[in-house]
Amino acid sequence: MKTIAKENIKRMLKTWAEEYNVIAPTKTTQGDCIFDSFQEDTFTLDYTKPPLPPKSSLFPHVEVIFQVENHEFREVVLAHNTILFGIRSCDMMGLLQCASFMTRDREDIYYSAKRERAITVVMACPGPQNETCFCTTTQSGPVAQKGFDILLYDMGDVFIIETGSQRGQELLLPDLIGDMDDAIAGEKIAAFTQKAVQEIPIVHEVTEAMNRLKDGSSDEKVWEYFGRKCIVCGGCTFVCPTCTCFNVYDHERAPGRGIRARTWDACLYGGFTREASGHNPRSTQALRLKRRHEHKLLYYNETDIQGSLSGCVGCGRCSDYCPVHIGALEVVKEIAAK
Repeated sequence: MKTIAKENIKRMLKTWAEEYNVIAPTKTTQGDCIFDSFQEDTFTLDYTKPPLPPKSSLFPHVEVIFQVENHEFREVVLAHNTILFGIRSCDMMGLLQCASFMTRDREDIYYSAKRERAITVVMACPGPQNETCFCTTTQSGPVAQKGFDILLYDMGDVFIIETGSQRGQELLLPDLIGDMDDAIAGEKIAAFTQKAVQEIPIVHEVTEAMNRLKDGSSDEKVWEYFGRKCIVCGGCTFVCPTCTCFNVYDHERAPGRGIRARTWDACLYGGFTREASGHNPRSTQALRLKRRHEHKLLYYNETDIQGSLSGCVGCGRCSDYCPVHIGALEVVKEIAAK
């Protein structure tokens, strides 16, 4: 198998950046780590789970899909050669689930154009990124099983490289790449994976909650409890790797000129399911919270989940960033406790 020394990673990314928009872990001036366009002086390999999933690279927060000039419509399909470097296994599964949703019934050309030109370089997790990780429970990590172009295993001073596609194979730069005996590499990968799996705890409440939702034995008071707490910020949907809801709007900039755009939306907002008549089938925050979590844990499409457990990939971001602690972990534990 192939290897690359950590000291050569920047050189490889610099070469890639000549032809691709390389999105990589980046240190901000405040000391935080985000994923942004590669810059040699801010790039870092010292990072954990980023605050935002990579879905925004393929499904932007705001995206123009039509332009109108002199009363003539012009479709806008923007896509660039992109490398997503260092994404985690749960986020790789999130990309797979999003791609399935966006193409299952009718292909979303705006999404597909970006996905087809995006190369994924996944960083296998050596253990939990923080206390909210539960990818082993949802079968989405700590090591990606499919979808990646390149998969990196951290062995200290070097990465062992596993390629998952011809594109990934062609990206490797011969002058920076070393070799390792396949048998030795296989043993190291197996030991790495076993240790990572053992260190990330299984959250048994997830399957318990899924079973209770399925057989109708969950307590409806759970949703009333969380509904009273929710401040309707929508943050849980925006940091979620698998949420794909969006709104479409038109904006007239001048007579005969304007745009049609789409922007992320959230099923927790009161207007999300409000009908033209004014009736809202999910008129309370409790019902909206229930629907969001049922979509992840009960009413998911088997094709979309791509072989994982459910529509949740276990990244734990909703638990990390909800100001009032209504993440997936808190919800499943409350359902299981009732």
